[in-house]
Amino acid sequence: MTRFARILKALEVPVGERQTLNFLKNPDLLPIRRENQTWGFWSNFAYWGVISFSVGTWISASSALDVGLSYPETIGTYIVGDALTIVFTLANSYPGSDWKIGYTLSQRFVFGVYGSTFGILIRVLLSIVNYGSNAWLGGLSINLILDSWSHHYLTLPNTLSSHVAMTTKQVIGFMIFHVLTCFCYLMKPYQSNHFLIISCVATFFAMLGMIIYLTKENHGVGSLFTSTAGTATGSKKAWAWVYMISYWFGSVSPGSVNQSDYSRFGTSTTAIWLGTICALLIPTTLIPVFGVIGASTSESLYGTQFWMPFDFFDHWLTTNYSAGARAGAFFCGVAFTLSQMAYTISNSGFASGMDLAGVFPKYINIKRGALITGALSFACLPWNFYNSSSIFLTVMSSFGVIVTPLISVMICDNFLIRKRQYSVSQAFIAHGEYYFNKGVNWRAMVAWVVGMTPGLPGIAWQVNNDYFHNEGIVNFYYGDSFFSFAISFFLYWGLCWAFPFKIEILHDAKDYYGAFTTEEALAKDMIPFDEVDDAERDAYMGDENLTYVRVSDNSSFESNEDDLEKKTQPVVCTTIETNGTLGKSTSSEGVSLNHVNSTSAESKKD
Repeated sequence: MTRFARILKALEVPVGERQTLNFLKNPDLLPIRRENQTWGFWSNFAYWGVISFSVGTWISASSALDVGLSYPETIGTYIVGDALTIVFTLANSYPGSDWKIGYTLSQRFVFGVYGSTFGILIRVLLSIVNYGSNAWLGGLSINLILDSWSHHYLTLPNTLSSHVAMTTKQVIGFMIFHVLTCFCYLMKPYQSNHFLIISCVATFFAMLGMIIYLTKENHGVGSLFTSTAGTATGSKKAWAWVYMISYWFGSVSPGSVNQSDYSRFGTSTTAIWLGTICALLIPTTLIPVFGVIGASTSESLYGTQFWMPFDFFDHWLTTNYSAGARAGAFFCGVAFTLSQMAYTISNSGFASGMDLAGVFPKYINIKRGALITGALSFACLPWNFYNSSSIFLTVMSSFGVIVTPLISVMICDNFLIRKRQYSVSQAFIAHGEYYFNKGVNWRAMVAWVVGMTPGLPGIAWQVNNDYFHNEGIVNFYYGDSFFSFAISFFLYWGLCWAFPFKIEILHDAKDYYGAFTTEEALAKDMIPFDEVDDAERDAYMGDENLTYVRVSDNSSFESNEDDLEKKTQPVVCTTIETNGTLGKSTSSEGVSLNHVNSTSAESKKD
């Protein structure tokens, strides 16, 4: 064995952890077991709540100045954007809640076992950018704690060049935050819910305390908050509304696209829905209001608008390094640090770790993938994101341009093409149900690219308005979340109608992975996990000897389970084609779901 081969061997994820050498599978990709589905209302609320109870959401309303809207109007766009986010997010949560699988497998279902790589790597790149952005704010939060401990640290001289958009203190806080966040990856993703809940509670009371103090000192919220003056009028104002709605969705779209990663942890669909809806309506509206009140009161009290929460503490500690100021800085610093850590690990670290585990399962598990994402986040220079609100706005809104058509194709496939029926075990087989054409569903790829492309010039224009002056392209970019979704959705549906592919397997006939209760399995026409013999339970880690509920005009498949007929309901179709008929049968002959394939490789070849 060569030295290079020995190095690669040493880098492999231990076989005991992945239990298979299959390049498409490791334990991190399997459906979540029933006993680990523990996320109720508050856990689902906290998953989306950490996005709102964060510094980024506090400062988000500052973008109103760039588009000419008043602050009350900006909050109005956020409410509409929240409603849009709820629709997209809940619609995209079904693969996780239905089959207890994450984003990686849902990509294989739609784009093919090899085509899914593109969507997965796009999500990884977004996670890297998001990780860097959140880690930078986390570093500033760390500095609040250190400032409260030491006046010398508060006044630490900057030894970096003036050409670098950060200071020595900021580098120290940034690095410490990265190190602390790494310890969070010792837990599994489904174990992070309590940490998310604690961070939400701590940050809410920290932010609320700041607002109470500021309004008390100012004897009100200030004139800026109550002002309804805006510079945009007529059609420009209308497009500004559209843009801010798209921007708001774009800023949280990475969480929407990988919703299945966390909806699979839910105890019930009700918990997922209520937790998500409440989190996307209440704190996402309240925290930007806090930010506006903070800027409004600081203008009256200190003569300048403070948008960053850290600016308040810098002012308080610099002007009066008292015990009260230090205590406030410390406790708020701890709360903000917890918030940024929770946001970073849930929406970037764990999310990217799951995706990288799907691309390189032999060498990467969730923990390694998360650490790699954190290391690569330095490359995106996140300290430049907050030099001006326009740059921050561009970075956040660009997420939606890429992600929205991806979500659109996934929703169309789930509801109109597959009708929420997927075979999990087939996602681990290269030449199985999701092989399509050489492993790629070209229909999905075309729909995604066509929906994404028109919005790309708008990103370039947002960076430099002198690139071109085509109002149509700019307006498309402003409304990208609406336009690109419609384009990709109907194009994919149309391509599946014009170039249909047969759906031969509805879903696994047995719960091989222990993902469902007996009642849930029977409701899905599956044999419960408790009734699957030990040999088949062991076989689920392989690719053979699996039983499927097939949709075929060949009714010769026989079941070895004599009582399967009692546990299933008849299917009214024998062959489903994606011909725009929403799963209508191409044959009038009915067939029962007990016509399944209970043999191994030989039957699958047929």
